[in-house]
Amino acid sequence: MAGTVLDSSLAPFGLILVLLFGLTFGSFANVLISRVPDKESLWTRSNCPHCDREIRWTENIPVLSYILLKARCAGCKAKISFIYPAVEIAMTALFILPFLIFHSWHQTILWLIFSLFGLPLVVIDLKLHRLPDTLTAPLFISAFIAIILFSIQEGNFSRILPSLIGCVSLVAFYFAVALISKGGMGMGDVKLSAAIGLASGYFGVSAVLVSSFAAFFLGSFVGILLMVVGKAGRKTAIPFGPFMIIGQFISIATIAHTYFNFG
Repeated sequence: MAGTVLDSSLAPFGLILVLLFGLTFGSFANVLISRVPDKESLWTRSNCPHCDREIRWTENIPVLSYILLKARCAGCKAKISFIYPAVEIAMTALFILPFLIFHSWHQTILWLIFSLFGLPLVVIDLKLHRLPDTLTAPLFISAFIAIILFSIQEGNFSRILPSLIGCVSLVAFYFAVALISKGGMGMGDVKLSAAIGLASGYFGVSAVLVSSFAAFFLGSFVGILLMVVGKAGRKTAIPFGPFMIIGQFISIATIAHTYFNFG
């Protein structure tokens, strides 16, 4: 971990802290996934979807409660979906990874922002084929605030314009694709592209291109694979949001570092 954002002398304590944050935000991601699509309040106590029993805090400890309860509701004994611990583990992995491999706080913070909002968006889009504005808008705002703060911290605002250009360009591109595809791509994808273009543009044109290419390549590959195995047809709707978000992660991880090499 030498040279990464996590100082070697603080690595053990730092990793434990990051792990706890990852599990906590993973638990909150589950709340977003279950409540945002139905426009429910995020601040009330969770209830069992089967018996409506209020879930105690001791039954809501990330991953651990799922294991101790043996994947069953403490009240009605209904089976608890594996998606809950899977999301918590995935968020924790997304939180830990940048602290182990990235050398810049800019990369790390933008990665974490896309983790916080991106993972819930991926699960919701896979389940419901929707990308709620309640998540895409905060994602855009958070990325924009981060870029402004980066600029203030560096005393250099030269990266704001490329970010805005990346945002406008990608939105225009996805909007054109949505019009041409006649429903093959939704407006949720177009709105999501605003945040992706903004964050990618901060690191340059290459990052925007890599993000988009990775998304379309992965989307095409998975679509063809599903058709080959008989799980989809030519007219089967396949959510594209997850590929956009994965493409953005690939862009941040593989291309963004070049910006810090040449300033």
